Amino acid sequence: MKLFNKKFIVINSVCLLLSLNLSAQERRNETVDPLKYLPTITYQEGGFLKTSEKNFPIPIDFNTEQDANGDDKTDAEDNMENMVLYVIGTKIEGVGRTGLDNRGPNNQVPAVYFNYAETYSHNVYQYWYYYGENSHLENHEHDWESVFIFERDTVPVVVQVTSFGKLVNYEWKNFQQDEGHLVLGVRRGDHSFTNKPKNGVVIRFNGEIHAQEGVLHEGHGKTIPWSVYSSKDFVQNAILFDEKKTTKFYYGDVAYPRSGAEMDMAHKAPWRRRRWRRPRKNDQ
Repeated sequence: MKLFNKKFIVINSVCLLLSLNLSAQERRNETVDPLKYLPTITYQEGGFLKTSEKNFPIPIDFNTEQDANGDDKTDAEDNMENMVLYVIGTKIEGVGRTGLDNRGPNNQVPAVYFNYAETYSHNVYQYWYYYGENSHLENHEHDWESVFIFERDTVPVVVQVTSFGKLVNYEWKNFQQDEGHLVLGVRRGDHSFTNKPKNGVVIRFNGEIHAQEGVLHEGHGKTIPWSVYSSKDFVQNAILFDEKKTTKFYYGDVAYPRSGAEMDMAHKAPWRRRRWRRPRKNDQ
C-alpha cells in the first residue's frame, strides 16, 4: 500500500507538471498583437555636432538584388553599401551609403522584429529595431536596439530599453504618451533609447512620418504602416520570417577602418541571443 501511494504521488506529480507545461504552452499560443504597444519613436537633431540621423529602422532584407560588396552573394552584408540615407519609403533609389550609384529599389519602410515571452510575473512584448549602420563613436554595420514592455494583468508597468549596450529600466508612467503608445527618444548615430522625446524625425506607432527639425529627403508627411516581423504563427498583424535563415551579422566593413576586412566581428542575430527568448526578470 505504501509503495502504491508513492507511485501515485510520483504519477500525480508528473501529471501536474505536464498540465502546468501545457497551460504555459497554451498561454504562449494565444493570439498576441504587437501593435498593442508599438512605440512612437523620435530622433535626435542638431546639438553639439549639428548633424541629423542618417538611417532609420528597416527590414534586414530591404534589398535582395544587388551584390554591392562583390562577394558573389546577395545578403545582409550588402546592406551598408545599398542603403540610401535620409529617406523612408518603398522603392527607394539613389546613391548608397558608401557612394555606389544606382542603388535600389530598396524597401526602406519602418520595420520592427517582434517576439513575445513570459516570465513568472509578466508578459513581455519585445521590439527589436535594425539599422544598417551605427555611425557614432564605434562605427559598425548592423546596429540592433531593443525595447521590452513588461505587462502585468494586461497593464504595462515596466519598459526596458537598450542604451549603449546596456539594458535600462523605466516605469511606463515615465514616458510621454501618444494615444496610449509610449514615445521613445533615439540618440543620433548610436540609436540608444531614452524616455525623452527628440526634435528630429518622428515615426508614429501608426506609421505617420514627420521630419520635424530633422533631415528627411523622402517620407515626410506620408503614412507608411510599420512592417512587423515575427517567427511565431500566433502573432497577429505580422510577417512571418525564418529565424534559421539569418543567424549572424558581421560588424566589419571596408567603409570603416576597423580591420580593413568586409567580414570580421561576427555578432549573433537577435533571435539567436538569450534575450530574444528569456527577458530579464523584472519585479517592479
